[in-house]
Amino acid sequence: MSFLSRARKVDLITLAEELGLTVEPNAKISDLLRLITNDKNYDDDFTKDCLEVITNERKEEEQRRDEHEKREWEYELKKLELESKATLSDGNVPLTVPKLNLMKLMPRYDAESDISV
Repeated sequence: MSFLSRARKVDLITLAEELGLTVEPNAKISDLLRLITNDKNYDDDFTKDCLEVITNERKEEEQRRDEHEKREWEYELKKLELESKATLSDGNVPLTVPKLNLMKLMPRYDAESDISV
């Protein structure tokens, strides 16, 4: 029974449902443990095997989800890299910042009409 106390709540809920037990939506881990072990058809070895299968299935699903998410991130990264290369090779974006000629931007200083110090 010690294997049950190390299991996650999600796995215990799934195990109880697999065993045909009615699980309350707000059941705590201690309630689930009591529900499973007090069942008239409780068999320690069978329950342990079922819990191992449930745990392995959950872990495999999490791993598949993580791999799928990783592939999506890699796809997005590759897409951004290709867009960046395409933008640079098109020539639409200048590679250098244009220099500003300050002589043309600012008016000339006139000593007679400007404010003196």
